[in-house]
Amino acid sequence: MEMGDIELAQKLFKAELEMEVPEELRSLAGNGLREIAAREIKACGPRMDAVFYLLDAMRLFSGKSLNEVREVAFEIGMLGHYEPDINDPKKTHVLWSLPGRTFSALELLCIIYAGSRGSKKGMDIRWTWARSGECR
Repeated sequence: MEMGDIELAQKLFKAELEMEVPEELRSLAGNGLREIAAREIKACGPRMDAVFYLLDAMRLFSGKSLNEVREVAFEIGMLGHYEPDINDPKKTHVLWSLPGRTFSALELLCIIYAGSRGSKKGMDIRWTWARSGECR
């Protein structure tokens, strides 16, 4: 598949998400965008900002009980319903379970990932916040 094909597919998937279409079609468009994002992210290698956010998240959870970790992860999971954009570091979010700090969507993704990996070894999570992936 050529790059122009991917760009066209992204454009069409995004347009479909803005239309009034059956939920099944919306779901297929969202899945298509996620697959494109995953493919692009894998091609770029790890995002170093995410690596450092993940290290910070691991420090955040060290010494916390499993219930405290779950409380934070649950709150972030609830924010995931609003599909924050991990590629927009200017938009920040506040957590009741971690007062006094603001977080970008990418930071929240890393926190919930670290929390899920620490609470159940070998657990894999699926993430739906990213609508597009970019090499940075």
